[in-house]
Amino acid sequence: MARRPAHILAAAAKPQGRQVIWEAIRARRDGFRLAELASDTDIHPDTIRSYLRGLEAAGYIEALLGSPYAPSTPTFAWRLVKDTGIEAPRVTRDGKPVTQGAAREQMWRTMRILSGDWSWRDLAIAATTAEVAVAETDAKDYCANLAKAGYLVVMTKGKPSGKASVPTRYRFNRAKYKGPKPPMVQRLNSVFDPNLGKIVWQEAPRHD
Repeated sequence: MARRPAHILAAAAKPQGRQVIWEAIRARRDGFRLAELASDTDIHPDTIRSYLRGLEAAGYIEALLGSPYAPSTPTFAWRLVKDTGIEAPRVTRDGKPVTQGAAREQMWRTMRILSGDWSWRDLAIAATTAEVAVAETDAKDYCANLAKAGYLVVMTKGKPSGKASVPTRYRFNRAKYKGPKPPMVQRLNSVFDPNLGKIVWQEAPRHD
């Protein structure tokens, strides 16, 4: 089944996913049970159980009593031991970090730090870390889309072909910054800002 676009998910009456579960955990930090989280979030217990398993393996929560994840122990409880803030930890069932989307998070964070103007090639280099590699092709595409949405200002238009090719240079438009979550480029040729909860740019339809 195809994944629903981010703006449709954000518009849901009760957003689903790890963020909602994490907020419920933080609200009950000293002790919580699976049934309580299910009631707080209206998310299926199996989904919550899977996320709790990853959080425990990664050291964010710890067990208080009972046998973990056993259906016969409904009173099993946890408590929060590592609160990293409002952003939900992105972990697998084994407690390993989820790397999908990490490159764009790195680019979004880095372009706000870079001073003056810079190219997508500069951004790829500056945003790459030991844990997350940012490909130049991804940086080029992301910058082009953010420029269309007004997050970046084109300072010098690049020359795309030939031996003397020069990449486009940008400057971050700080007036457009509304939060730490990176704008998402969607398959519908649009840019969705999760900080605002809305589409901020969409390609005009063609009339052939």
